[in-house]
Amino acid sequence: MAEHKLALIVGGNRGIGLGVTKDFLAQGWEVIATARQPAQASALQDLASASNGRLTIPRLDMSDPVEVDGFGATLGGKTVDVVLVNAGISGPAHRSASEVTPEEIGALMFVNAIAPVRLARSLAGQVRSGSGVIAFTSSVMGSVADNSGGHELYRASKAALNSLSRGLWGELGGRKLTLVSLHPGWVRTDMGGQSAAVSVDDSAAGIVSVLQQQKGAHQHRFLDYTGKEIRW
Repeated sequence: MAEHKLALIVGGNRGIGLGVTKDFLAQGWEVIATARQPAQASALQDLASASNGRLTIPRLDMSDPVEVDGFGATLGGKTVDVVLVNAGISGPAHRSASEVTPEEIGALMFVNAIAPVRLARSLAGQVRSGSGVIAFTSSVMGSVADNSGGHELYRASKAALNSLSRGLWGELGGRKLTLVSLHPGWVRTDMGGQSAAVSVDDSAAGIVSVLQQQKGAHQHRFLDYTGKEIRW
């Protein structure tokens, strides 16, 4: 009998999240892929129709703390093998610490840094002990060591995510879980733009491979979609 494997993809309705969802389904996994508006997530709905019940699409808005805190209860006690928290926003168009308002930076930091770790913490008890992996879509822009300037607000949000996820690792290390902060590459998505170097399919395939390779590692690493280590 084939091993039952379940992946939770947070933010699975487009771009990298959709690509990862497709790849896990193609490998025979069951997948829970969240969307802010499931009924309007047409690409996910098409995948669900063809999945023989292996794909479900619950609602989750990562900007809503009530939904973030309550999401675990919607899983019905299921044990998850891989969690990828992929949802994120680019922040205000001006991208400047000199111009940002408290409301703008609050929204950016909550969605990109606070909510992912808050959600992961609440789900940790439902991730398979020993082999379970919790991953966050970070960015090389979150590396303090490799900060070359520009996009300073987005960089700050991803650096905050890396810091918070490292703190979460210290908290959860005794549960025999693995945490990964992932740089997906500069990907041709709505956020990355069409001049980006990496296709969604290549990024997604790499991410899925890295997540499976990290099974049972019981550490927290900052990796890109090819498995290369990134300096913190």
